[in-house]
This record gives sequence, C-alpha cells and structure tokens, in this order.
Amino acid sequence: MENLNKKDRGNIEIGLIVVSVAVLAVFIIFMVLNPETTISGIGGFFNKMISGLGPVFEVVAFVTFLIGLYLGLGKYGKIRLGDCKPEYSTFSYLAMMLLASLASAALYWSFTEWAFYYEAPGLGMEPHSTEALESSLGYQFFHWGMVNQAMYTVMGVAIAYGVYVRKIKSFQTSAICCSMLGEKVKGKSVIGKVIDFLVIFGVLGALSSSLGLAVPLAAGGLKTLFGIEATPVVQIGIIVVIALVYTFTSYLGTEKGMKVISNAAAGLCIIFLLYVLCAGPTTFILRNIVNSLGHMISKLPRMSLFTDPIENTGFAESWTIYFNAFYLNYVAMMGIFIAKVSKGRTIREVAVATIFGMTAGGWFIFGINGSFSIKTFLDGSADVVGLVNSGVGDAAIYKILEVLPGGASLLPFLILLLIVGFVAPSMDSASLALAETVTKRGTPKMALRIFFCVLLAIIPMAIILSGAGFDPIKQVAIIISAPFMVILVGVEIGLFKWLKHDSRSGLHAQNIALQEKEDHEAFLKEEAELQGEEEETSEPA
Repeated sequence: MENLNKKDRGNIEIGLIVVSVAVLAVFIIFMVLNPETTISGIGGFFNKMISGLGPVFEVVAFVTFLIGLYLGLGKYGKIRLGDCKPEYSTFSYLAMMLLASLASAALYWSFTEWAFYYEAPGLGMEPHSTEALESSLGYQFFHWGMVNQAMYTVMGVAIAYGVYVRKIKSFQTSAICCSMLGEKVKGKSVIGKVIDFLVIFGVLGALSSSLGLAVPLAAGGLKTLFGIEATPVVQIGIIVVIALVYTFTSYLGTEKGMKVISNAAAGLCIIFLLYVLCAGPTTFILRNIVNSLGHMISKLPRMSLFTDPIENTGFAESWTIYFNAFYLNYVAMMGIFIAKVSKGRTIREVAVATIFGMTAGGWFIFGINGSFSIKTFLDGSADVVGLVNSGVGDAAIYKILEVLPGGASLLPFLILLLIVGFVAPSMDSASLALAETVTKRGTPKMALRIFFCVLLAIIPMAIILSGAGFDPIKQVAIIISAPFMVILVGVEIGLFKWLKHDSRSGLHAQNIALQEKEDHEAFLKEEAELQGEEEETSEPA
C-alpha cells in the first residue's frame, strides 16, 4: 500500500478498508479471548436466522433460478456485454469461473457429502434406507447445482451489463446498485458504503474459512505420504505455500496467472477423475450418476422449496437453506469476477455457462468421486459413514483412495496438487473482487490486490495460531447473506428496468446490429481468404 501515490490513493476507499479490517480484527480478538461466549452467541443468532428466514431464502433462490433461465433463453439473451469478441476461450472461461466458485470445498465434499444425506435424508425418507442412499448423490447435485449457481448468473450479468453496456466506471456492487437507484456512481451514498462493507467483510470471512478448510485436507495428504503430523507449524506452512501461489498468479494478472493455473488445475482434475472412473467400478459409477441425475431432475421443485414443516427434522435448515445462504454470501465476489471475464459475451452465453456449464463441471467431480465413495462403502472397503461421523472426514478421503492402484502414493500427491490448483483461483478471484470493491473507477492497482492476497492468508494463520476454530467467523460470513438476499432482489428488479428501458430506447437494436455487422465482415473476410487459397492451388506449377 505504501507504493501507491496520492493520485492512486484518492481513487481508493482507504477508510472502507480500515473500517472493514478493523471490525474483522476486533471480532477475531474477541473470539480468541472469549471463545465460548462467541461461539454460543454467534451460533444462536445464526440458527435463528436460518430457521426464521429459511423459507424466504428458498423462494428467492428458486425465483432467481427462473430469472437466470429467462436471461439465457429469453429475448434479452442476444445482447452482447461489450463491443468486442470474448477475451477467453470457452474452456478457460468455464475453468476460471468453476474453480473460483468451488475452492477446496469441492474436493472434500465430493467424497463425503453423500454420507450425511444417507444418515439424515430429506424429503421424509427413512435414514439408512436404499432410497436414502440412492438419492444422496442427487441431493448433492442439487445443492451444488443450477438453482444456487443462478444467483451468480444474475449478479454477474447485472454488473457486466452496467459496466459494458451502460458504461458505469466501476465494478463495485455498490456502484451498480446506486446507479439502479438513480444516484451517481457511489458518491457519498450511505447505502453504497454499507454494501461495500458487507462485501469486504463477507469475502474476507468466507474465503479465509475456505483457506482454513484446505489446511486439514492438505495435512492429511502430507501425513499419508510422508507421515508428517499436522502441527501448527505444518498448518501455517501449508497456508504460506498456497498463499505464495495465488499471490504470484494475482501479480501476473488474469491472462498470464489465473487463466494458466485454472487451465492446468482443470486438466489435472479431468485426468484424476478419468483415472478414478476407469480404475474404479466404472459401471457402478456411470449407473449411479445417471440415476442420481434422474432423481434430482424429477424432484427439483420439491427439493428447492422443501421446508419440512411437519416432521421438523432440521434437514432444510442444515443443508438446503444453508447452501442458499452460502451462495448468497459469495454472490458479490462471483458477480464481480464473472463480469470481469465475460466481456464480449452475450447475456445468453453468460447464463448458459454459469447455470449449465459450471453445474455440469461440478456434477462431473461430485458424480465420479461420490459414486466411487459410495461403492467402497457398499463393498466394505472403507467405512466412509463411520469416519465422517467420527469427525475425521479428511482421513476418509485418503482411506477411500487406498482402494485404487496408486491410492497410497500417486493419488494423495495429486490431491495435494489439486488443493493448490482449486484454492489459488478462488483466492485470486477474491483478491480481485476485493480490490475492485475499494477502487472507485478504473483498474485496481496491483499493490492493492497483493495487499488483499496477504490479508486473506493472515486471517486463517491468526485463527490457527490462537487455537480458535473457523466456525464462528464462517457463521458470521453466512449471516451477512441476509442483507445480500435483499441486495440480490433489488439488483434483479433494477436489471430488468434497465433492460426494458434500453430495449425501448433502441440501444439493444444498435447492440445487435453491431454484432451482425461484425459477423458479416468476418464472413466476407473468411470467404476472401478461402477464395485466395483456391486461386493459389489452381495456378500451374
């Protein structure tokens, strides 16, 4: 931050950074000094919020899903976000967005989440029943799938439309919201400053917890491979290594940094999954994936709106509503990042990529790993349910992999590489979103991104060294999803007001005409090149 000159500092919300970091620091200190009081107080409020607002969360998520589908399939789908062609290939585009949204959570839960649904299923199913087991992966497909991904779709389209079509000078969520309210971009709006504070606090809390989740998973791999115990020094070392990687990719920029590591991680993940599929019970995995997709599709509306009012098992609050809140907490970060990498794409392309493309990528991971895990449980090769219930779910993953050839050496090593490859893009996108949030206009300075990279590593280090758990800060981050639910609804209303106004004003017609002109020119150029090649080949030697 010291490398920023006065002009740069005038373009940065220094006060917002100080207040956000100070509030977070005070909370962590209080959590360390009074752990029981903090856990009890935050936990109680968290449970009341999830229970009280649960039905509202579900309705908002499902309606947003329908809105996302309309954006992709409706009349506004042809509108291009920017006056240029897409900056990234489809593979890189999907890889960056998918890894930014999943982080290390996907690796852990892909092997173990089904066990929780088998033990305590939703939709009134009997625990430990065949129905519960057959539906377990389907519920995982649902929770990590289209309904929740659509929140990212709507926010990403809204921010991209505001910046690339309406020419708003900032990617700040507050700038988009305030413009929708008819105010100048941010200015001294109290609403804008509150929104930005919530974005910063929520992202720092949630992403720090995400990095913390990667630590025990990586530590389990080190123990499996080298017998190294997960001491505080080892845990800090894991964070430092991951932080160095994502800080370096941030320094290189999206094109040379994040795109490269996302492509590499996605490629390695595909190789890993294909190995599990081919070396494992291939037929069972494929049958279980198809069966689970059928279960999820057939019961999608009921899963989305299941509140369990009669039996009151707590399933909806513990899983469906929690996932709604979890995705809402990331909606600003992912919205900013999706907007940044979607320049030149149409609204339809963004909607299809985020709702269907990212979801399909997640299903590929969860389907293969989850089905393989279920088969090891059925065969008695690994007591996945018992290990998860004992609180050592990380150990369950490596125990499951031991069934496969190379499961005690090669595969744990690949898991370590995947942890870095999954977490780095997520933290990189977080640093970008945070830097954009405190930058009034233009491109954020690199020093600002590096500052947030370091901060994202310091927070989990402090929590680990203090001996405090990540649950309180994670719950506070999820609590912030409540105001983000209001923000998302407001953005949806504002976006359609923009679309309706710009359609009537002729802006959309100009946008589409420009695309058609460029396509026609590209066609003529291609025809001329082909004709030239034919003439060259027809000339006598």
